[in-house]
Amino acid sequence: MAFYRTFSEKKLTGAGAARRGRIEHARFEMVASVTQAPADFLEVGPGQGAIADLAIERGYRYRSVEPSPQLCAQLRERGIEVTEAFTPPIPGEDASVDILYSDQVVEHMSGIDAARDWVAEALRLIRPGGTLFVVVPDYLKEREFFWDIDYTHNFITTERRMRQLLYDGGFEVTRMVRSIGLATGFRRDLLAAAALIANVPGTNTLSRYTGTEELLFKVRKNLFETLAFVARRP
Repeated sequence: MAFYRTFSEKKLTGAGAARRGRIEHARFEMVASVTQAPADFLEVGPGQGAIADLAIERGYRYRSVEPSPQLCAQLRERGIEVTEAFTPPIPGEDASVDILYSDQVVEHMSGIDAARDWVAEALRLIRPGGTLFVVVPDYLKEREFFWDIDYTHNFITTERRMRQLLYDGGFEVTRMVRSIGLATGFRRDLLAAAALIANVPGTNTLSRYTGTEELLFKVRKNLFETLAFVARRP
């Protein structure tokens, strides 16, 4: 099966690509401000390589792990080091990285045991004092859309569950940012309130009758809320 073929073939509009680029840059800076280059940087789930470009440009020693053969091929064509593998386990030597970066991966774990194993692997790979950066959806806001946005979503992620998971896994959470796109704080709260309109009962039925199902999906996706955790291995 061509895992994540849909994502590998996805083409963003100019505005969409610019928005996505700003989000990824902001997340990258959260990590770069904690652990500066040069350092060993491992990304699990690099997608189409936006973080890879930023890390390499900044002077990090970058490598990645990606389960999609199509995305691996695209990354290798650009000269980016990538290992094709599902995680966990995470390929790599013990205490071999200073940063492990993972944007929207943990929610794809098959259950609590896989999520615990994934965090244990991160602890194994990261050197003492190193940084784990994890971005996950907030199920408490997204509810049913958590399942509809991606058929590979399995492990429910909330702020409390992630804090417990990371703490039990041996990490110290030093920062957590709740956001919708680039919006945080009060701006995020306003967007979260606006998202309620897109989830009024009957909206799905109405969209089917009016042929606006894809538009409704895009609205909900642009209002998708994430939680970004910066954690330290003691």
